[in-house]
Amino acid sequence: MRVLLVAPTHNYKFQYPSFLSNTDFPVGFAYLASALRRAGHDVFGLNPNNMPGYASAHEMLQSKLSGAIKEHQPQVIGVGGLCTDFAFLKDAIQIIRTTVPDVPIVCGGGIINNDAPFAFETLRPDFCVIGEGEEVLVQLTDMLASGRRDYDTIPNLGYWKGTAPQFTRQDFRYGDLDSRPFPDYEPFGINDMLDHYGLAARYLYRYTRTDPRPMTLVTARSCPFRCTFCVHQRGPKYRARSIENIIQEITVMYDRYHFNILIILDELFAVNRRRLREFCAALMERRKALGWDFDWFFQTHASASLQTEDMKMAREAGCYCFSYGLESASPSVLASMNKRTKLPQIVEAIERAHAAKIGFGGNFIFGDSAETTTTVAETMEFLTKHLLDDHIYFDSIQPYPGSQLFDSCLQNKIIRDKLDFYEHIHQQWYNTSAVSDEVWYPWLAKLNGVAWTFPWVRSVNAFSSAEEPEAARNTFAAYTGQKLYEVQARCPHCDGEARYRELLREQDGNPSISEGQKPSGRLFERAARLLSKIATVYCREHKHLLKYFKNKISIILERQRVVSLLDRIKGRGTIAALSFITGCPHCNKRFRINITNPPATLSRSP
Repeated sequence: MRVLLVAPTHNYKFQYPSFLSNTDFPVGFAYLASALRRAGHDVFGLNPNNMPGYASAHEMLQSKLSGAIKEHQPQVIGVGGLCTDFAFLKDAIQIIRTTVPDVPIVCGGGIINNDAPFAFETLRPDFCVIGEGEEVLVQLTDMLASGRRDYDTIPNLGYWKGTAPQFTRQDFRYGDLDSRPFPDYEPFGINDMLDHYGLAARYLYRYTRTDPRPMTLVTARSCPFRCTFCVHQRGPKYRARSIENIIQEITVMYDRYHFNILIILDELFAVNRRRLREFCAALMERRKALGWDFDWFFQTHASASLQTEDMKMAREAGCYCFSYGLESASPSVLASMNKRTKLPQIVEAIERAHAAKIGFGGNFIFGDSAETTTTVAETMEFLTKHLLDDHIYFDSIQPYPGSQLFDSCLQNKIIRDKLDFYEHIHQQWYNTSAVSDEVWYPWLAKLNGVAWTFPWVRSVNAFSSAEEPEAARNTFAAYTGQKLYEVQARCPHCDGEARYRELLREQDGNPSISEGQKPSGRLFERAARLLSKIATVYCREHKHLLKYFKNKISIILERQRVVSLLDRIKGRGTIAALSFITGCPHCNKRFRINITNPPATLSRSP
């Protein structure tokens, strides 16, 4: 059968045109393509990203999707995505229904896995797949090709019986991952993403190369941990591929695509020291024998207990950075999240990464049910003491479907309307913390601003910068109003010199954060305490007014205390109108490069 697989558009509802490298492409579609092709079906793909020139994302999707249907005449169409892709999936299914009403639509991915009844009945595809999709989609496509309709024999499937949704038995006992074919990216324009959109990847996935060609790799599925905010609460168990099988895929992909950066996507790649060392040994052998030349990045958990010698071996094998799921530096919050992480483990990992000159990365997400202004202060203190020079990001915790946190939000009426949640996802915040709304939302607003400007990052001025004129012909640059610069600078941490290529747009009115900037929180607190004393004197005869004013002043003081925690990390450098955040390829710490002099224009020979 002819099968069309339609990948979701990145930031469909919130940003158009959307540009992405293959580091953000949903790998699951490539696995579905390879499984279907192995079963003898014809597979076509649509990757509606990197496609500017339309008035809106919906107009682009209408044109590209209806065009792909007309060109390929599919007999089955597969769509899927995460809960954040709800708007895309809703529009895509509507466009398919209008264009080819009789072609069956199959929907899968996280949006189905984590909330199948609601998503299936709301989006109304013909079928949905719960869990990993390869085997189920192949069985369903084979069945449709044969003319049979005994859908109950296929596990993990949703279908319609008249107007009623039906779900077959769940069976997540999948086969050995080593027996699955390697992902097939060809139907989705992989070469275009590699050739033209490497600079669209987040800086952490590309800073080691001036002409980045990042490739992704999945070495395991699911996760053995059950953090309360994570969607791995149910479904398939954690399974990992063998090192031999992983090396075979790298060999195929390296020969085919000549990538120079490898991003291992698993949340838990190095589950223990032995696995990491086996992988490093295999890489070093191939690097020596086959001339492999790429840098690589992985994620792991503190329980892996990696030692300094493991880190040094990884560095020798080409690893430039790894990340932990930090989430918080408050013991009470970590316990509430079921993180099974201890702060001494994290401190040891940071120190060992620094000793091996490997970058350390991670996220702090604020807002767990145990979060208070005290726990926020604990995390900020830890950041200030250990992580100011590392690749750390801030965000607020999100109650995604499939997590314990989401279920709690529904139960406690924090989320009152599930459809409204899906339709406005990422457009609103939810206070799941122990802090009052009057304190929490101003804190999140301040946090959001700091998270995008990185005011604590040390900065240097570029000693050389030049604009590359050929960038004017770059689609990515043209539609984002950016220019391509070649920049040279010295790392403020190790004094290592490096060259970078970066797409930049001058930021008008970008406030400069100067050295030694002092927060004004103490003056604010003194004024609030003075107001409290005045209220006490003038409201003695009216106790209800006294209680009201004291409550308001207490909220103001608490709000200022938590906001001032962010002020304390400012003042380590300056932010110029033309600047960017990057990493040092020598010590792999983070810093900012400012372009303070008018860049020259590079002349390129034909």
